[in-house]
Amino acid sequence: MTRVRRTVAVVATLAAAALSTTAQGEAHAADGGARASTPAKTTVHLHITGCDRCSVQLQHAVTGNPHVWTSRSKRIGSDQRVVFHVRTSRTKGLSFVLRAPWEGDTGAVPNIVTRYAGHAIDSHVTRKAARHARRAEGCWAGTNVDDVRLGFRVARVPAKTLDGHRTKMPLAYATHSMSSWRPMVKAYKGTIANQDAFYCTKPPVTKLTLTAANCTGCQIGVINGALRAENTWAAEPKTMRNGQVTFRVPRNLTRGITTTVYGPWEGNTGYTALVAWRYAGQKVGDAVAFKTARAASHGSACWAGTSSRSLTIPLTIRKVRTGGNTGPTNGTLAYAQVTQAWLRPLMQADRGILGSQEVITCQK
Repeated sequence: MTRVRRTVAVVATLAAAALSTTAQGEAHAADGGARASTPAKTTVHLHITGCDRCSVQLQHAVTGNPHVWTSRSKRIGSDQRVVFHVRTSRTKGLSFVLRAPWEGDTGAVPNIVTRYAGHAIDSHVTRKAARHARRAEGCWAGTNVDDVRLGFRVARVPAKTLDGHRTKMPLAYATHSMSSWRPMVKAYKGTIANQDAFYCTKPPVTKLTLTAANCTGCQIGVINGALRAENTWAAEPKTMRNGQVTFRVPRNLTRGITTTVYGPWEGNTGYTALVAWRYAGQKVGDAVAFKTARAASHGSACWAGTSSRSLTIPLTIRKVRTGGNTGPTNGTLAYAQVTQAWLRPLMQADRGILGSQEVITCQK
């Protein structure tokens, strides 16, 4: 089975969530769902260089929602760090307000840029690139994990006050491009700002239904992995009932989706089974027979995504015998019945089984 790079421990938490076992689900049900009444929270660690005396404030303002949530302002410590505890749901569409003691009255409130136009997610951002950027986003797409670390940098650029005097304003940006929501706004010397709140636009979703016969009790998860933990998106794993599960996936994140499968028969395989969207040698649209799948030595766990509002994809999920940590055991073979549009990497398959101990980063 493939071992893919892991650099951030928090991603392991995400992978573990995708591997929730039936026993864990039953334990959760047994406690009466007490934790369900308590909103999940995320500890957000900010590392902000270049502005020790600055203060930062979190804001959640979503277009169409009249309620705007704002955290209390916190001063960046001498260690260049500040920590917030936020409802996990509020991280989706979260913006960052930064105030510097040396900024003049320009009539606008500076925001931290989460991504500049033309910069791929996860890519490193230099000061020069930030300074010359013309368009930018300031809304983080958020996370599902309970602990995340974000890195930002602050520099100074010339500006003018409302009465025409020369001053400085903060050029504040993520050191690595973050997965972001719209809008993409015009940037002034790499800076963005607001006068009320930076309203974020929730992306449209795709209703993705996955079907499979004879897989009642299977736990299915969908993940859009990234090199950096703050850019990885995942849906809460669901248990298949009546032969199907349905997820609502941000449409722009369907590209690069991997799907995890945990069958109720699963033995100690030491890895997570993944859906093969395409086996090597197969073309998009080819029907995939069980015999073909079992003969496959390589396949892709990365789906190329869709622009559709709603889509149903039939899967074949079968209990098969495979090698485990302590000898032969029951494993899971999962693949699309019809070969789907796919992305790299091609992974090694064990008689058709794709599996990994890591969150997969698809080559988008």
